[in-house]
Amino acid sequence: MPASTKPLFKRTKVSLGPDDHLPPGPRLPAFLQTALLWTTRPRFLTALQRRYGQTFTLRDLMAGRIVVLTDPLDVKAVFTGSPDVFLAGEGNAILAPLVGDHSVLLLDRAEHLRERKLQLPAFHGERIAATIGTMREVTEAEVRSWPIDTPFGLHARTQALTLDIIIRVVLGVDDPERARRLHEALRRALEFHPSYFLMWAVPQLQHVGRWKRFLAATAAADELLFAEIAIRRADPGRSGRPDVLSMLLDAHDAAGNPVDERWVRDELMTLLVAGHETTATGLAWTFERLLRHPDALARVRAGLGDERDPYVEAVVKESLRVRPVIYNVARVLSERTRIAGYELPAGTLLLPSIGLMHMTNAHFPGAAEFRPERWLDGGADPYTWIPFGGGVRRCLGATFAMAEMAEVLRTVLREVDLVAVGTADEEQRVHHITLVPSAGTQVLVRRRLEPADSNLAADGAPAPAVPA
Repeated sequence: MPASTKPLFKRTKVSLGPDDHLPPGPRLPAFLQTALLWTTRPRFLTALQRRYGQTFTLRDLMAGRIVVLTDPLDVKAVFTGSPDVFLAGEGNAILAPLVGDHSVLLLDRAEHLRERKLQLPAFHGERIAATIGTMREVTEAEVRSWPIDTPFGLHARTQALTLDIIIRVVLGVDDPERARRLHEALRRALEFHPSYFLMWAVPQLQHVGRWKRFLAATAAADELLFAEIAIRRADPGRSGRPDVLSMLLDAHDAAGNPVDERWVRDELMTLLVAGHETTATGLAWTFERLLRHPDALARVRAGLGDERDPYVEAVVKESLRVRPVIYNVARVLSERTRIAGYELPAGTLLLPSIGLMHMTNAHFPGAAEFRPERWLDGGADPYTWIPFGGGVRRCLGATFAMAEMAEVLRTVLREVDLVAVGTADEEQRVHHITLVPSAGTQVLVRRRLEPADSNLAADGAPAPAVPA
């Protein structure tokens, strides 16, 4: 059965009153706007911004009226506004079938704040620091499996790597065979296609084809997750373990009762959905950008001996800026609200646009250029760099993701001499709600590095890109 019984879009239908006004936008039929939004998102929204300005309106068949925001002051108003008015849970409702009804992603108001507080301890700095060694160990094992002098898609490998890191760090599974079974089951369950949403509109689809296979995959993953929950709950040494699963099992609900297994399952699946594909894609883009900028690559290599070298974090930040994994943040208005000079009715879906803001020259001079150095010179103005959202809904795992990306980057470059295949930039391709490298970040391992080679001098000549 589906993990959620909630409808995908449950908010109030937008009805314009005499005092309500929407920003300008295209007059194309809603079905065409929907298709363009889901298949050519960056190009479509960039073209609309050029034509209509910083704020414009779209019509989507599933989400209804959408207002896109790109002014930092308007984004600040959304992120710092009342969580009773700007509802992120309703904006994320489309994820309910996968993450389950208890997911913190789907909750709003006091219920969301309560659930968020239960998870915050898992992402404190000391806990994250304790996982760096595991991240390095898992990355080293992954890199040892990469072929020499044979092009391959790095995105597929970062997907496998980040899933293994989650299994070790979040689930705390140390047994190799259990970890292998979980990896296979979760990989199949997380291969979510937008067409799967149809089964909640047409329940009969659950018994046929890809929809039946998806439900079987999620059921198999759930069985293994519940088994891990039972094993950990029975572990007398659970309180001394650093993994997130152990911490979640120590949580209590509003009445002071221990949380049940379904709640734990939903939050684990939320962490998988929010932290697996996004981090894997962010890593793929980081390598795609870095390997095509030899000066930046040489500077990273020169600092590999210093774990505190700020340039590595600058590279990660710049990659997330020029190639954001998620293009927009979503909020739904619970009541009529004035935003960007417009009286917007209840039910309006607001999209603060990560991608459009990141590529605005007024916020980032030379915005189309990959320049990690800009993060060493003071960084960004508030509410202009928002890959993890903001306010009380800012991604819980943002610090964890940044630490993971930085450690994987360092470890890979210590282990292998990696080059890009082809000289042309890979395009952004829409994949569900994410933007992925069009060719999967095609790379080639020139050679494996010995310890003495892994900290190259700044003037060491990196290998050129391999012709396609």
